[in-house]
Amino acid sequence: MEEQAIASRIRQLRQQAGRTLTEVARQADLTKSALSKIETGRISPPISTLSRIARALRVRLADFFVTDGPAPALVVTRKGQGTHFTRDESRFGYAYEALAAPKRDKTAEPFLLTIRPGDPPGRFHHGGQEFLFMLSGKLEFTFADEVIVVQAGDSLYFDSIHVHRTRLLGNRPAMFLCVFMKESG
Repeated sequence: MEEQAIASRIRQLRQQAGRTLTEVARQADLTKSALSKIETGRISPPISTLSRIARALRVRLADFFVTDGPAPALVVTRKGQGTHFTRDESRFGYAYEALAAPKRDKTAEPFLLTIRPGDPPGRFHHGGQEFLFMLSGKLEFTFADEVIVVQAGDSLYFDSIHVHRTRLLGNRPAMFLCVFMKESG
């Protein structure tokens, strides 16, 4: 799914809910201008921002990636065949590959994330929980005030409402499985 399709889907869901840009932006901790630029595809938000927008719209993050057609009971995603959306124009530049986009009513949203040399450090916070499993490369991960270096084979599980940061270490891309779990309740 292209970034423009995701942007259009956000606008469509907001309009279907009868909500204003101002109202949703405030609830998602964004400016009205930033949300407008996201909806028109002029800026590409990181997943954490998409998660906050989804919460403000009272939809699932997965609803931004849903395509038309019947909801499958099983999703098989072959290597490299997930739903790609690269954030080259975003503040972070990370490359995301949604691994189960066609599946609806998920309690978790799995992504393959790649951070390349030159991508700036990321700062995130959003509802729910998150699981990271490092596949390659090395990252400095900061959670609250704790700094942790993670590399291939390491994993993290945390409450993502807390501010967390990522910074690439070294000159090789870092690739990791990232699973976002929605807030309970």
